[in-house]
Formats: sequence, C-alpha cells, structure tokens
Amino acid sequence: MGDFSIVARAGSAVAADQFGQNLMNGINDGEVTMLERNVDVLIIGGGVGGLTLAQWLTGLGRTWRIVEREAALGGPLASSQYILKWIPGQAAMSGRDYLAAMAAQIDTEHCSLATQLDMVQVGTDLSQGNFVCSLSNGELIHAKKLVFACGATPFSPFPESERVIVGAGLQKIAHIAAGQRVAVLGGGDNAADHALILAEMGVAVTMLVRGKLRASAALLQQLQQQPTIVLKTDYQEFALAATAEGVVVQGEHYDYAAVYFGYQVSPQLKAFPTLKTAAGALLDGVFAIGDMTQPAFPNILLTQGQAAVIAKQIDFELSHSAA
Repeated sequence: MGDFSIVARAGSAVAADQFGQNLMNGINDGEVTMLERNVDVLIIGGGVGGLTLAQWLTGLGRTWRIVEREAALGGPLASSQYILKWIPGQAAMSGRDYLAAMAAQIDTEHCSLATQLDMVQVGTDLSQGNFVCSLSNGELIHAKKLVFACGATPFSPFPESERVIVGAGLQKIAHIAAGQRVAVLGGGDNAADHALILAEMGVAVTMLVRGKLRASAALLQQLQQQPTIVLKTDYQEFALAATAEGVVVQGEHYDYAAVYFGYQVSPQLKAFPTLKTAAGALLDGVFAIGDMTQPAFPNILLTQGQAAVIAKQIDFELSHSAA
C-alpha cells in the first residue's frame, strides 16, 4: 500500500491511529468488514457541480463515486422553483426541474448518500493516485483523484427560525400572506428578487440595505417601478430580535425577516489541511469546483464549465500516467 499520511475530518469519532489499524486489518469499528471500492475519481458533493462532473467522467469512460451528506442528490438547486432565465435554452425550466433532469441520468449505485468523508490517507506518490478515503458509512474508497464540489450555504448572522428566513427559495416564503409585513435584509440580486416576488404576493415589504444597493441594473429598475416596496439604505449593522409573534428589526415590528446576505463557502476542505501544500495550493490530484473556488461572480454555468474542464484534465492525466 506504500507510505501514507492520515488526514482526519474534524470531529471524527475514529482516532487516526485506530483508522490506520483498521485499514491494515480491513475492518471498521465494531469488527465490521469495510466495503472497499476502487475508482478513478471520488467526488465530494452531489450538487450541480458534482453531477455535471460525474456525467462528463462517464462519457470519458472514467469510474467515479459521489459522496453526498444529504439523503438525496441535488444540493440547493434541487428545491429551487426559480425559472433559469440566465441559462441559455432553459428559459421556462425551474432549477428544481433542471436538477431533476440531471439527477435522472445519474446511477445512484455509484453514490453514497447521507454520508460524509471522514478521513483521507495521502500516498507519497501522487502520480499513482494514492488517496484512500474512509466514509462515515464504513466504505473505504481507493481513488486516483479527489474533487471537492461541496458548494456554499446561505450566510446569516441571525439564526434561522420560524420568523427569520435565511437564504433564497420560493418555498421559504410561500406561506407568507398578503398584507403581512416583511423586512428583507440585503442589497444584492437575491434580496431584490425576493422583495419583488413578495410585493407581487401583496406583502408589505421594507428592504433594509447595508450601504448601497448592489443588485443588477435590471432588478434596480424593477425596484424603482414597484411603489409598494420601501427602500432603506446606508445601514452599517442590523439589530434583530425574534419573538413568537414576529421580529423586531431596527426597532420596528414585522411579521417576518428574510435575510439575503450572500453565501459562505463550504468548510469541507478546511477539515483536511494536508490536502494542501505549505503555500496553500491543492495537492496534485485534488481539485475544487464551483463556489469552493470562490469566484468573483459565482453562477451555475461557471460551475458546470469548471466540471467539464476538470473532467477532461483528469482524463488527460490518467491517460498519460498509464502510458
């Protein structure tokens, strides 16, 4: 098996030395035989990036396995009812339907759902693809390449609750009734888009913005044409307190607060610090796509494009290492 260093996920219940002993003995805790698999690529994350990568790898004749912490594939896009007006050729398709069409092409026999990456052993000869990965479900994966496609989650300094909505999604605001008061916190596209949707639902919307509005020109124009939305800008910080009857924001009472402060990148890679060099770059054979690359302007097309490029790069590298 060669020389390896062990990387444990933060909070893992299995000690690194015990994990190493398990690898040698071929058993997991409790004397249960571990299921071992060999793949070209282990994909961590089953959202739009991970699914796109899997489809490309399949077309290139490469083997792969997806590790997804949720019980179903898709990530946040799987529950999005928004029409994908920014994706060419999909002007009438919602994010949910777009993702469902992608997921239908994925063989779930190659997916480990409701599972996390617990530990990774990094081989000294990365040209041989020596990554041995322990999953929380007891599987042991031998992979030549690792790709992190864990995406991002909505950021909020206020905890989500019955009266505090965090992050985009029509399903999150569908229960709000006409005439109720909602404070929309944020000044970007998501905040503007949801403020407009709520106004169309007959909701009394006040949009509170840190600094200036940052939404796109098209959304700004729509906001200016919607007289029922009250705009308040140039805040430095917000004071928010949730009660059983509603929320109090900046001293004013609302039925709900909806927070759209952008997204924070998944911390998954931080749990495996030795997958990076001393300079902070990813090791050879380790890749990240989508929001995990922290692009200046994240979007679905960029994520899918990165997945296609990385699939072709992996195929090229594996083809030449075997030559």
